[in-house]
Amino acid sequence: MKLDVMRPTHIIDINHLADGRMGRIEVSDRGLFLGALARMADVADHPDVQRSFPMIAHSLQLAASAQIRNMASLGGNVLQRTRCTYFRDVSYGNCNKRSPGSGCAALEGVNRMHAVLGASDQCIATYPGDFAQALIALQAGVEIAGPAGSQLVPFARLHRTPGSTPHIETILAEGDLISGFVIPTTPFARRSLFLKIRDRESYEFALASAAVALDLDGERIREARIALGGVATVPWRADEAEAMLQDKDASEGAFQAAAEAAFRTAEPRGHNAFKIELGKRTLVRALSEAAALNV
Repeated sequence: MKLDVMRPTHIIDINHLADGRMGRIEVSDRGLFLGALARMADVADHPDVQRSFPMIAHSLQLAASAQIRNMASLGGNVLQRTRCTYFRDVSYGNCNKRSPGSGCAALEGVNRMHAVLGASDQCIATYPGDFAQALIALQAGVEIAGPAGSQLVPFARLHRTPGSTPHIETILAEGDLISGFVIPTTPFARRSLFLKIRDRESYEFALASAAVALDLDGERIREARIALGGVATVPWRADEAEAMLQDKDASEGAFQAAAEAAFRTAEPRGHNAFKIELGKRTLVRALSEAAALNV
């Protein structure tokens, strides 16, 4: 709104809803509930989240600045818009997200920060967040309240790849509101981490990131969960890479093979070609660090 990309006729303040369930952080034997208006800093610093769902804490600690984390809500975080220059600078007329049918200036423009996974010939804008990757990797659900009532859907369904309609970014309908997130207790949640690679160590968006979780039986991987950030148009679940790791020993060779699988469908667009190799190395490092955790 500050950049005049959006000019809504009304703005509704919902912060008072944080006094109820939408502001809560609740840990139980069944899992973790995070209200959509819980603040990023409060969740990142919560001892039960750090102990049982470390990936969640890592993804929030590495996001934005301390001042923003103190103010920003989880619901707002997962719905943040792309940082694509061609979307945010209205002097560029060709942006299908902002003006459907106008084209995508990034395709032939400066696209170093843009996506190599999940893109289309209509849009290659990268999803910028970190917390969403952790939610996908941990198989979270998102609570959506709307005119027809409340529903719990897999968080992995919330965001839509651009396809031919890049201006439609989520499944939310008019009047819908995210009320919370449900993260189940799983065998792999404790052995989890979020690794973020960026141009500088603080207050910067990811060039590549990996949210990984492993369930190990000795050296054997019973289950793996992988989500990638900084490289895709939406929070990206690497299903093929996960399948390749099942029943394999936790070794660099297995991690390298999984990384190759994760980026098998990647499509570079000039300046962003480096993200493919960077993404692979990021994933291998994240998996190696997760396997070495003492949990």
